[in-house]
Amino acid sequence: MSTGLRRVILLCLGILGGVAAWPLTELIVGAQGSFPSYLLFVAVLGAAVGLLMGAFFGSAAGIFARVGSRIVTGMIVGAIVGLIGGLIGLLIGQAALFLIGGLFLNAYRSFQTVGLPIARAIGWAFLGIFVGAAEGFRAASGKKIGIGIVGGLIGGLIGGAALEYSRLYLPASLPSRLIGLVVLGLAIALFYGIIERRMAFGTLRVLNGRLKGKEFVLNEGRIRIGRARRNQITLEPYENLADRQAQIRFRKGEALLTNLEPKYQVLVNDQPVKEHRLKYEDVLKIGSAKLFYSYE
Repeated sequence: MSTGLRRVILLCLGILGGVAAWPLTELIVGAQGSFPSYLLFVAVLGAAVGLLMGAFFGSAAGIFARVGSRIVTGMIVGAIVGLIGGLIGLLIGQAALFLIGGLFLNAYRSFQTVGLPIARAIGWAFLGIFVGAAEGFRAASGKKIGIGIVGGLIGGLIGGAALEYSRLYLPASLPSRLIGLVVLGLAIALFYGIIERRMAFGTLRVLNGRLKGKEFVLNEGRIRIGRARRNQITLEPYENLADRQAQIRFRKGEALLTNLEPKYQVLVNDQPVKEHRLKYEDVLKIGSAKLFYSYE
């Protein structure tokens, strides 16, 4: 799977997350009067949106790897992390509303068009942080968590502002919450993809065999390579390699390739290696698979 296709899939998941969250959002908003307090209403609304968006974003890594079990695990972790993030995020947005509201005590119109949307956008930004970081928590990867925090924060803030302003300025005949939630999901996905590209250590592109053309984004500090599906890079269709054949560790700007299973050779530019500092445009041969290391 190319990095371009990865981004398209991520954007589609953002759209689907927004669409899935819309009916539940409408249901909760419609039942607002039955909540004993406004804070509880806000918390439930945020938790519901976070749960659904987190589940869709959490499935991304499994879809990219084409591993069904990872899709399910990712959705569960994403849903839990998203739920927590949505609950905390919208409560933070409410706290921001109290702080910002003091600046607009004598200007009701400015409060409605500036203060209120900005405060709520801050809440959506925190939801975005948790949704974006969900896969990092599943993979126990500090690098991925960092990518998710930055991408989710920017996307959640911009998408959250779009969501709030859509309710103010879109015609009543249009489903403003649906449009806003879709834009929120798209923004989180878009900025996650942008930040991932900026912060990634490069890509490995498969040059031969059944996975020819597939690209693996190197966005973790340690990447394991082998036949087993638990590896970050799974080369199951290829021969002459172990379940966990090699790993790449990234430290202080250097990529160190290590052969973990001496029974089989690992080659770099046709030379067998036990450990090797990779440079861009190196060609790795791991079992019968050839991979090209590049900065995307």
